Order: sequence, then C-alpha cells, then structure tokens
Amino acid sequence: MVQKSGVVIDLQLTDKLEAIGSMARFVCSVNGLDGAEEVANRILEREEMMSTGIGYGIAIPHARLQGIDRLYMAVARSAAGIEFNSLDGLPVNLIFIMISPANTSTEHTEVLSALSRIMSYEEVRRSLLSAATPDEFLDVLAKAEDKYVGP
Repeated sequence: MVQKSGVVIDLQLTDKLEAIGSMARFVCSVNGLDGAEEVANRILEREEMMSTGIGYGIAIPHARLQGIDRLYMAVARSAAGIEFNSLDGLPVNLIFIMISPANTSTEHTEVLSALSRIMSYEEVRRSLLSAATPDEFLDVLAKAEDKYVGP
C-alpha cells in the first residue's frame, strides 16, 4: 500500500488544513508528481462534503484526479493528534492520504475498504502508533493486510 519513503513517523502539525496541504505536497514529492496544490484542493473539496476522519484516530483523505497514472499513498503519524471533524469526534493520529486516477473507481474503493477494515482493529492501530521506524510501521501494515484482507 505505502512505500517506505511515504511514511512520516512524527508529523508536527496540529491543524487539519495544514496537515492536508503538507500531506498533499509530501505524496506528490515522494512520487515525483506535480500539482500538489490541486491535490490539496481536491481533497479539501472532498472534506467539505464529509470528513474523511473515519474514527478511532484515523483519517483517509482521498481524491480522484486527472493526469495521474496509478494510485499513490502516503501516511503520517501525529502523536499530538489533529482535530479532523472525525465521525467519532476524536482527534486523528494516523493520516493515510490517497490519490488515484479519475477513471479508476474500483481500485480506489478497494483500497479504501481494505484500509478501513485493517484500521478497525485496535491492536493494529496500537502497533502503528508505537512503531519506532518507517520499516516497523510498514511491517505492521503488511502483516495486518495479510491477516485481515488476504491476498
């Protein structure tokens, strides 16, 4: 799902708009994509319809965009938490940003569904919050994907 270069273990932002802007720049930067401002704007448009703060300290801001060739993801962890207008009212500690081509809804929906399923397990969330390195973080994600989503 996420590459090692796409993991931020210690996001220092506490504002939702700043965090989305920062994550949009980050996902574009690590994947060599242009248009970070457009990515941020599209995600913010999506946020206006309904918060992507799904609860349990998780947010999955996402958008479909013209001009990209595949799905891209990055993740950041905030120890302090970010007010995200989440469904359960709790601050967000893990932000998974996802952008995908405008014309591919199946993969976009499947990844959102798998990520939501994985994040519904408390032991996974707890392990991600305590991971010391990006490698450890990705190892937790990979094991959870194998266990709860399957091949």
